[in-house]
Parts: sequence; structure tokens; C-alpha cells
Amino acid sequence: MVDLKKLKFITQKDDKEGAPGPRPPQAAAEDVSVTRKVDEVIAQALAAGASEIHFEASPERTRVRIRVGNQLQEQGALESRLHANVINRIKVLGGMDITRRGIAQKGYFKVDLEDRKVDMAAVIIPTPIGEKAYVRIHYTQALQFSLDQLGMYPQILAGFKKALERPNGLILIAGPPGSGRTTTAYTCLQHLNAPEKNMASFETTIRYQVPGVIQGKPDERFNFGFIDGLRAMLDQEPDVLYVGDLNNDQAARMTLGAAFGKRIVIGRINAGSGATALLALLDMGMPGFLVASGVIAVLTQRLVRRLCERCRQPYAPTELVLGELGIKPKPGLSFFSAKGCEACGGTGFSGYLGLFELFVPNEKVQEKLIARAPAREIQEAAAETGLVPLRHDGIRKVSQGLTTLEEVLARL
Repeated sequence: MVDLKKLKFITQKDDKEGAPGPRPPQAAAEDVSVTRKVDEVIAQALAAGASEIHFEASPERTRVRIRVGNQLQEQGALESRLHANVINRIKVLGGMDITRRGIAQKGYFKVDLEDRKVDMAAVIIPTPIGEKAYVRIHYTQALQFSLDQLGMYPQILAGFKKALERPNGLILIAGPPGSGRTTTAYTCLQHLNAPEKNMASFETTIRYQVPGVIQGKPDERFNFGFIDGLRAMLDQEPDVLYVGDLNNDQAARMTLGAAFGKRIVIGRINAGSGATALLALLDMGMPGFLVASGVIAVLTQRLVRRLCERCRQPYAPTELVLGELGIKPKPGLSFFSAKGCEACGGTGFSGYLGLFELFVPNEKVQEKLIARAPAREIQEAAAETGLVPLRHDGIRKVSQGLTTLEEVLARL
């Protein structure tokens, strides 16, 4: 549990001035109570390793939820009459205008723990029944994984390492938000890190600290944007570069262009498969022949909850569920479901597990891409040279008792 007394908030105003200031005096005991309650929610979220906090208005109460992994969890409720004060507390922390309602506002603040600082990005949006506050939590921590520990099937792991060892090219890490792409990308940096290499990363939020890697991020306070920062990082001629989300044509163009130099570039992209990741680059205006020759691998992934080994129990899934994943019932095939015990907090799950698919463009894929064929045809062309579909990796891990069929179906 995070000790509330040792929690120090650095507001946007404090951060600009370079030092945390004292908390503003409260006008009433009720304000002090609300401040404490909001701070307690933040402390509980940090203790749980949550990535988001939601304060939502309703006629009866202020609903509080936190996101742990992929799941939103109820974190209690506050009295509805205190809702405006709750929102004001977030606004004050984020450096927003508490006198303005009915408009969207953004801000940021930091929480100073004993051993580290945690960045918080806050967004306020108006709704018909009151404002909602959303707080995104960005942890900066030491990386504790190696590629061998991510849970890749040996065939996928070997192929992925081979791509990383190429002299140049763009490697895409694909998947939806919350699928573990950042962890995988930084694990790649750690795998490639060596004293003789110039290692660099540039992304909106620095999630992990990796010694030996120059890590940069944009700073809107000084009009230092993403493109400006990426250009400056490329001017330093890195041997290995990780770029955060490729979500606009300019960032994608610069990243793809950089991959034709003597460097490996790793980029994160929102896409459901290797084929759709490549087509997304085309949709951003990249020429087909450049994408076909510049992208050397796409690792697509998802995160599923790992079954608690202490309480998981065997069960027989319905034929409908089996059919969804293309599984034919046969003797000796075991499946497990979540039960819940004290060790896992009654959830039936403990931690998370990655599902992976490695897409390596071959000559046929390149031809299909240049012709701008549908994603299905591009994916089928890759399957001809040994692509193991994401679905199959999920089935394999279900059969090993690591997760459930329902978890895999929910993430595909």
C-alpha cells in the first residue's frame, strides 16, 4: 500500500517553476475531506499498478473506477454532492481553470513517491450530468524482462531475434493499446544494447528506464513537438532507434525513411495483424514499394489474463466456444476455467500473458502489398512461409492451462 503521508503532488504550476510548492489552503473542512478522498483514490490506484483512474458523474454518486491490466475495476464511490469538488481537485492538480465548466480541459501533474516519480495526464470532459475526470498514469520503471521471458513460442522467438539482428530495417510492434507493445519494444532495446552502439528512443511518454539508451520525449511547454524531437534524434545517427506510436503520416514517413540507413528502427503501431499494419502505412501515404522493402518484420501481440495456478479448475467448454477458435474436441485435450481464491484476490487470475504472431514479409507479400491487395490475401501470402497465426498461439496457451478460451476470444 502506498503511504498517503509520503505522497507528494507536483502540480503543473509547480513543475514549470521547478519545485513543488505547498498545497493551497482549503476553504472548508469539506474541501479538506474531498482532497483526502481523491488523494486516497490515487494512492490506491498506484498501489494496484493501475494505468487509469475514472471519476464519473451520476445522479446518485460519483463513480470511481481504475484500470488494472485490461480490466476496469470499481474502486468505490463518493457522494454526488461532492462531485464538483472532486473534479476541482483534479483540475487544481493538473493546472486547469476551475472556474470554467462545460469545456474539455487537459493538464498534467506528478506524484513523487519515495523511490520514483509518476507522471499523470488528466482530461476533463463535460457530460449532461456533470464533468468526468480521466487520469492516465505513466510509470517510469526499470525493465525486468528479457526476450526469452515474454512467452514467445520458440519458432516465433528465433525468427524475431533474427529480424533484430539484421543490419537495417523497420520492425513494427502491432496491437491495440494495452497489449504490451511498449514492454516488448523496450525489451528489444535491452536485447540490442551494447557499448559500441548508439541506442536511442523517442516517444510521448518514457515508460521504462534503460541504461545506455538515450531516451527523449516531446515537451509542449517549450514547443518541442514530436516531429521536431524525432528529427533531432535522427540527426544524432543512432544505430538502433525506437519510435512511439506511428499515428500520423509525417512520423511514419520519417521512421520508415530512417530504416533505410544503417540502423534498426522499432516502431509501435495500432493494428490487428501484420497485414493491416502494413496497409496502415499505405493509408498514411507511404509508397507501397518503400513499405515492402523497408519493413522487415511485424510482431503482433495481445495480452490475456494468466490463470491462477492455485485455484484453476478443469472444465468442458461448449461446442460454440470451441468452434469460435476452430478447435475440434478430442480425447486428452484439457481446458481450465477461473475459480478464485485468496491468493488471486478472488479473480481466478494472476498476472498477464502475451500472445504473439510474427509476420515476416516474403516476396509474395511484397508483390501483394505493392498491388495493394486486401489484408486477407496479404496475410495468406505470409502464411505460406510459416506464419503462426495469433489465434494458434492463443489455443496453444489455452491447452497448456495458462489462460482460458474466453480470454483468448475476447482479445482476438
